[in-house]
Amino acid sequence: MKLFARTERLPWRALALFATASLVTIALGAVAMAQDGIGPGLWLRNPIAWLVAGALAVFLARRGWLAAWMAPAALIVVALSFIGPEQEGVHRWLGLGPIQLNAAALALPAAITGFSRERAWLAIACFVLIAGLLAWQPDISQLAGFAIASFVLAAHRFGWRGAIVSLVLGAALIAVCLSRPDPLDPVPHVEGIFFMAWDKSPILSIAMAAGLGATALSPLLLWPIAELRWKALALSGYFAATALACLFGAYPVPLAGYGLSFVVGWWLGIAALSVPANREPKLG
Repeated sequence: MKLFARTERLPWRALALFATASLVTIALGAVAMAQDGIGPGLWLRNPIAWLVAGALAVFLARRGWLAAWMAPAALIVVALSFIGPEQEGVHRWLGLGPIQLNAAALALPAAITGFSRERAWLAIACFVLIAGLLAWQPDISQLAGFAIASFVLAAHRFGWRGAIVSLVLGAALIAVCLSRPDPLDPVPHVEGIFFMAWDKSPILSIAMAAGLGATALSPLLLWPIAELRWKALALSGYFAATALACLFGAYPVPLAGYGLSFVVGWWLGIAALSVPANREPKLG
């Protein structure tokens, strides 16, 4: 009984670490924006989105509405971005009035955690189509993170054959994505938030990076639960890859930089993993 109780608490510990670390990251990013002269009409959006998205994500997860159907839903969301707003030929966004949401950042985390062994072929088909769309948009940071998550899930479900196929397909699509021009200029409070924070205070930038790192690794607290460990690894891989992308180019910084899609999407992913409606934890 003690072992069961300890394991049962693990999902909530992962959720608590995610909530705390992500809020710290978002708050420090908001401080950096405010110190750079950006008005509260912009830097307040991420904290407000964190509060609303957190409550909504936990509610949806407890109802069991973030489940295996999330892969087809994510495919639809990413496909809709091609008829949404575009910038210089790049298609990544859904338009909601004055707000544009990155479709992949919004939908992919829940699709990863909604992966089901029983419906694996449906999920894989959706994942391949999503990856193809991300390569064509192009959106290399999202594609790289999604490819890592897909590799983990395919290896777990289909063994070494699934791992090889996933690796080859992911590498091919990343090559296609890199071959397509991305003409968009970086935005200081999106892609350049760490540089912005460093100019004000190196400690602020380092603390923000630490908070983002803790957020990305928070799903790994679920490793002791056998049925969740591979999804947790996949989600953490996706989080980490999209967070580290800024080291290799002008790519959006999740949570720390401005971007409501990352706030909502990451909440949906961790909630779908940590707060399922009807599941008894198991050790493996």
